[in-house]
This record gives sequence, C-alpha cells and structure tokens, in this order.
Amino acid sequence: MIRIIIAGVAGALVYFVWGMLAWMALPLHTPTLHGLPTESQITKALTAQGLETGVYVVPWSDDQDDWQDPESAFTKNHAAGPLFSIFYQKEGGAPMNAGAMAGGFVIDLLAAMLAACLLTSVGSCGRSYLCRVGFVTGLGIFVALVGHASYWNWMHFPWEYTLAFIVDVTVGWTLAGLAIAALVRPTVPAATSHAVEERSQRVSRDESKAAAAPAAPLRSDAISLLATLQREARFIDIVKEPLADYSNAQVGAAARDVLRDCGTVLDRLFQLEPVVEQEEGAKIELPQGFDAARYRITGNATGDAPWTGSLAHHGWRAKRCELPQWSGAKGAALVVAAAEVEVE
Repeated sequence: MIRIIIAGVAGALVYFVWGMLAWMALPLHTPTLHGLPTESQITKALTAQGLETGVYVVPWSDDQDDWQDPESAFTKNHAAGPLFSIFYQKEGGAPMNAGAMAGGFVIDLLAAMLAACLLTSVGSCGRSYLCRVGFVTGLGIFVALVGHASYWNWMHFPWEYTLAFIVDVTVGWTLAGLAIAALVRPTVPAATSHAVEERSQRVSRDESKAAAAPAAPLRSDAISLLATLQREARFIDIVKEPLADYSNAQVGAAARDVLRDCGTVLDRLFQLEPVVEQEEGAKIELPQGFDAARYRITGNATGDAPWTGSLAHHGWRAKRCELPQWSGAKGAALVVAAAEVEVE
C-alpha cells in the first residue's frame, strides 16, 4: 500500500507539472480558446436573466417529442444554428486561486493512485517496464476518448479544442506512467511465480546443455544425396568413367545395374510418383491461372490460358524426403565418397 501511495504522489506530481506546462508554457490550449468581442454585453444579458449556476444549451426544449419532430421550433433552430453551451458560474472568484490548484492536484493524486492500484493486477504481462508504462498510457487514452472525444461528438466541442485535450491527457499520463511503472510492479500469485521460476531454470539448463554440446557439423542435402547414390549405385563412378574406351554394349551392360540401383535409392528416399496420372499423349486442358510449378508449357503457346495440349511427360513429384543424417567431422562435410584402401 505504501508503494502505491508513493507511486500515486510521484505520478500526480509529474502530471500536475505537465498540466502547467501544457497550459502556461506550450502553445497547446490557448490557441483553441477565444474571448467574445462584446463580452460586457453578453455578461449583462446573462446576468439580467437571473440564471443560477449550471449548464445551459442553445437551442433547447424540455419536451423530448420536439427532438424527433422535424417541424418543431427546436429542430428548425438546431438545423439553422448556431449551437452553443454555456457553463455558467454565478459567483466570481480569483483566477488560478490556491484552492483550485490544490483541488487539481488532489484529483491528479486520486487518479494516479487508481492507476497504480490497477497496475498491480495486470499479471505477468506487466513484468516489463515498458509494458507497465504502456498500461498507464492506455488508461490516459481511455480517459481522452470517453471524456473529450465524447464531448466533441455529443456536445459539438470544436475538433481542435478536443484534439488539444486528447494530446494533453495522453502525453501527461505517459509521463506519469514513467514514474508509476518504476515504483509499482504487478503482484504475481505464488503458484504462478513458482511456475515461471521453474520454467526459467529449465530454459537456462537447456541453454547450458546446448552450449556445452558440440555443434552438429553442416552438410548440404545435395552432398548427402550424391553420396547415397554413389554408395548404393556407383552413380559417380559410371558418370566419371571415360566411356569412349568402351563399346556401346559394355556401357549398356554397366548402366543397367547402375540405373536400377539409382531407381531403388530414389524410391526409398523420395517415393516418386507422377504429377499427372494420365498416359503420355493424353489431352490436357490448362485453365486460366493454372499452377506453373505443376505444368511446363512447350510448343506453340500464344495468348493467355486456357490452353489445350497433349501430355508429353507426366512429370514427377516426391511424396516424402528422407535423406540420411550425416554425423561426420566438419572437414569431411564435402566428401561424397571416401577413398578405399585395401590393406595388404
């Protein structure tokens, strides 16, 4: 409770000082206020009516049926204008007197203490200082909208007058929030605090283990695939062999086993299947907006789809990708096939 009171006093002081600056030092409010050119005449006219202290709205009608009647004098006067409200204080007083200043500070103090109380209940989202400041700023924006923006909408206050107050309140409570958030933190239930602490410790342990464990060496999936094709099908051997030294029959006989084993590897790793199930030569219609990744256009394609053509190749797609995991040393990451040494 003491911390809330201290935070309330600090926030109220900041907001009070900001209010004095906004009104007396900065050109924020004074440009939106204007005096009457015939002030004395208006004052005499109002005094002559014997008005009591209160709020007076022009035009006005006590009969609410007039508000909905387009032919009533109230509706016609309201449409014709002018529209104005008079906040009438019958008794006078010294401008900016000590009582008004003290009352203003007390109002700021009560508001700042309420903001501090609310801040203690925001839970874990208020653990960050900036989040706590943002919470108090949000309270200021709330006040500006339901207060000053509402008067602009319902009481026809000028927009520049309203905007000045919205800026005043939002900036003021942001500054007050800097002080309040530094002194007040949300109260986290013991169970929640214990769970957060356990999670923090677990994350710390996991990070320590990860830092202690050696980093897995990097290797391209392309290298892993090439190594598998060489190991199980001797793919690189036949590609790199000088084929000019062999007859077509010899090349064909050697390639038969390599191609068969390569197909076995690809089926196991990727489970390849056709993109299009139709037989080659079948008629294919490609609608407008077809997937260019599934169909490659050849031949005489003019204009825009739709097109009709013959299936020249059904394409291939992989139903899975299960490349072997590699755990060798970093220096061997680019080795596709190890050198074979026969020991005598």
